[in-house]
Amino acid sequence: MAVVAVVIVIGGAVYTVLNNQQDAANEKRLVTFYDQGVKRVVLTQADTVERALEAAEIQVDRRDKIEPAPSTKLTESYVDVIIYRSRLIAIEDGNVHQNVLTVAQSPNVILKDAGLDSLSSKDKAEFTRGDFATPGTANVLKIERAEPKTVDVKPQKIVFVPKPNALTSSKGAHIYVDSQGVAHRETYYDLPMNIVIGACGPGNSYSVRPEDGAKVDKDGYILVAANYGSYPRCSVVDTSMGPGKVYDTGGFALRHPYGFDLATDWTNYNGL
Repeated sequence: MAVVAVVIVIGGAVYTVLNNQQDAANEKRLVTFYDQGVKRVVLTQADTVERALEAAEIQVDRRDKIEPAPSTKLTESYVDVIIYRSRLIAIEDGNVHQNVLTVAQSPNVILKDAGLDSLSSKDKAEFTRGDFATPGTANVLKIERAEPKTVDVKPQKIVFVPKPNALTSSKGAHIYVDSQGVAHRETYYDLPMNIVIGACGPGNSYSVRPEDGAKVDKDGYILVAANYGSYPRCSVVDTSMGPGKVYDTGGFALRHPYGFDLATDWTNYNGL
């Protein structure tokens, strides 16, 4: 089965024409994808949104939101598909400092996803840019309550969701582009973490995540080694294996200041 792909650039938009000679009799349609400010138009014979994404070789994460849904049948000649990418947002709400991974854009929906109180008519919300140092993400939502509340909020445990482009032991090393468009060289290591696990507060512990062998702290963050100049200790970072927290560093950090070394049980297989 011969497949020909032709890429055409018109007015800043990328047009990809996918021609399957065996299925030439099938109806073709123009599908326009809107993905993080990039518009891409694909001519395809795909009959669902999911197949159109596959034909266009666009990877999506399970936490991303697709409109219309991936299972939607394509019956029109022209279809628009919007991809909302999940991203890590740091919330500063009085004495509450919490991170949440969400596709939400509005403050109230972000607060809902984080399990925090919604805004009243007198409360104020502002999006600012962080510096990846404190609290470890470039997206910060600052809340100013008309009547400040003192709440003791426990960190939410990270729920494991596999990514299609995650680092694996067979890869050894790869380049991962995070939700902010920053490219990181990712590698892995397997050493006991009982010393560094106390770096981010007392009473911490770590275990091996059964789904993929990553070493995670008690809140579910992957233990990460990084350059402390770029990502100070205890920074929350976005990795290909999910949200991580910087506990360690190493010689690699001098050569790769934005690189991540992920703690795993892929070498010793001893659960330590």
